[in-house]
Amino acid sequence: MRATFLLSLLLTFLTAFSQQISRIDSLRKALKSASLREQFDILNDIGFAYRLSYPDSTIWYCTRAFEIGQELKLNKDLSKPLSFIGLAKAYKGDFKSSFDYHIRAIEVAREQNDTIQLAYGYNNFGRLFFDQGDYERAFKNLIEALQLFEKKNDATGLAYVYRSLSHIYKSQNDFEKALDMSLKAYNLRKKVGEPRTLLSSLMELGLVYSELKNFNEAEKCFRGADSIAVKIKDQVSQTEVRLNWAEFLMRNNQLQKADEMAELAYQQVLSTNNTRLRPRAELLMGMIDYHLKRYDEAEKYLLAVLNIDPNIHLHLQRDANYYLSKIMEQRGKIAEANRYTNQYLILKEKLTNVDLARQIEKLQFQLEMEKKESENSLLKANEARNQSIIRAQRIQNITLIIIIILTSVLILVLWYNNKKRREATEQLVKQNLEIKKQREEILRQNEQLARHVEELEQLNHEKDTLMNIVAHDLKSPLNRIKGLTDLILIEGPLNDTQKRYIELIRNATRGGLDLITDLLDVNALDVNREPEIQKVDLPDLLRDRVSAFQQAANAKNITLNIKVNPVSVMADRDYLTRIADNLLSNAIKFSPYNSTVTIEAGQQHQIPYFSIQDNGPGFTEEDRKFLFQKFKKLSARPTGGESSNGLGLAIVKILADRLKAAVELDSAPLKGSRFTIKFYEQAY
Repeated sequence: MRATFLLSLLLTFLTAFSQQISRIDSLRKALKSASLREQFDILNDIGFAYRLSYPDSTIWYCTRAFEIGQELKLNKDLSKPLSFIGLAKAYKGDFKSSFDYHIRAIEVAREQNDTIQLAYGYNNFGRLFFDQGDYERAFKNLIEALQLFEKKNDATGLAYVYRSLSHIYKSQNDFEKALDMSLKAYNLRKKVGEPRTLLSSLMELGLVYSELKNFNEAEKCFRGADSIAVKIKDQVSQTEVRLNWAEFLMRNNQLQKADEMAELAYQQVLSTNNTRLRPRAELLMGMIDYHLKRYDEAEKYLLAVLNIDPNIHLHLQRDANYYLSKIMEQRGKIAEANRYTNQYLILKEKLTNVDLARQIEKLQFQLEMEKKESENSLLKANEARNQSIIRAQRIQNITLIIIIILTSVLILVLWYNNKKRREATEQLVKQNLEIKKQREEILRQNEQLARHVEELEQLNHEKDTLMNIVAHDLKSPLNRIKGLTDLILIEGPLNDTQKRYIELIRNATRGGLDLITDLLDVNALDVNREPEIQKVDLPDLLRDRVSAFQQAANAKNITLNIKVNPVSVMADRDYLTRIADNLLSNAIKFSPYNSTVTIEAGQQHQIPYFSIQDNGPGFTEEDRKFLFQKFKKLSARPTGGESSNGLGLAIVKILADRLKAAVELDSAPLKGSRFTIKFYEQAY
């Protein structure tokens, strides 16, 4: 069956392959006899055709188109080549330049009042943000585009926006909304009647229906897309449709149908020498053969997947190793099965690292874009302010000239009447001018102060947002690393060297998690949440916290000596817990091995308090200057190699102030230290 279609598929491909090339060649020939205005449109068409395969050619042709557009002083469509260059830059991976070109395209379209091109600019801009994982900005720009296309009732543009919105909803696993958007795009493209875009819509609808487990509708869409691809002789699109169709059939256990469809797709891949889709097709063939228990055939295809460049298609090679390990298990070849399993796990971890690196790149892109947007806003604000100052200065100069002329005439008239009166008038005019200048200077300084305050608030907000993003995104992989080390220790067996390395990994991970927790705490504390006041039993709370830190103390053979008398305070229990945790953690961290940490609670002169005393190195006079400042590491160093980020005492001070409690330190170098929390405003 697999050999029967080869000749017919090859003939079909030769026709499809020449189609795009012949179109570009015809456009190039048309350039020779075209007017400048016609050249502008032709160059844009050529550039758009090259955007996927040869983005550098897109940049060259569209740059030339833009130059011609400027020469002709076009009042419409001048933003089009800029938008195409932005697309080409994105396909090259130069997202910063792509951002700049899309911004420029939007500005040009807005200046020309070109609604259609402005809408396309917002759509392309939204796609750029979507590709970089910034869904909020992507959605905002796509909605802008949608409103403009609706205003112009542009069916083609609306279909593009609905398609983009469908991709966003699919990325968020909201397949119901994705289906709604895909159906809207399909209906619009059906009205337009352009077969290639209709094919694309049907294939996307099939993928959405497959996610929704709607077998009949998905197969109906794939069949329709395949029919259009055959009709327009688009061999490449037909191959993709059949691969998606076969994968869908396999996921739904329609193995015989999946086998037939995958065979058709694979023969097309071979006949068209499609190196991009071949690894995917070979993996699919291997998976289907495995499920049909044709292990020899499956092994052949899966080994072919492993022969591709190891630096690309990592997910395909990962899956190929997995199925090869299963085949070897079926054959009883345990050693080979283990080898493929190990390679599968290595590639799985590598893909995780690649995803993490990609997330970091996306974060960097988002930060860079936020910086650019901030700079653009600041430039616009400065320009508007400068224009306002210039206008005000002109008015002031005219007013001043009029005043000078009138004053001069008045002086001349008064000169003939009375010299003293003239001198008094001149003095009065000078005083008025000085008062006016002083008033204007005061107003200018007030405006400048207000702007500075606003800018500082914006920068502080951006800092908080960045800290939360980075901290939350780093916390998850660190927790996974810690969990994996715990699993390794549990499953064992490990030799001493391996245990030491695992312990080092755990300590490093724990230090990173502690830093992230403190960063999040400090950032959360800046929000200034109101304390939830309740009656708190101090001895009970301290015994609970001592129990929590007992293991850390045992690791350094430190005795936790608790001496508490009955006492309670009205406070926020979470705040008190956090204060006690930070003081206990510091006491254990900075105390030497085989020492004692004393925890006390009670009343002094009817003032409730609790204290924690250690036998550590104490604090110098220089340390006291920076005692409660964030990120200030003091002279003392942890005695057991623990991490210290300089946030613990800052958190203690912030929380104590919220509870209207005082933090008192009794310490001297080399004599230990005692921190006491006193509740002066409470009497019980």
